[in-house]
Amino acid sequence: MQVYNEDTVVGYRAKVTFSGALPQRRVNELLGRVQKLRDAVKYAREEANGIEVTDRRIAETVFGYLLG
Repeated sequence: MQVYNEDTVVGYRAKVTFSGALPQRRVNELLGRVQKLRDAVKYAREEANGIEVTDRRIAETVFGYLLG
């Protein structure tokens, strides 16, 4: 008695991979925004050292600007 195995195609699969990389244009745009924000923060800190300021929560605004 001899056993025969027959391979039959029951479907196909495709592997789709995604990259988390950003296009260079978007990277340059984000770097420009970070540079502007960094310069603004330096200036604001220099000015704030000479005056009385109150606590403010602005993280949502900052990240909205950076990632918008």
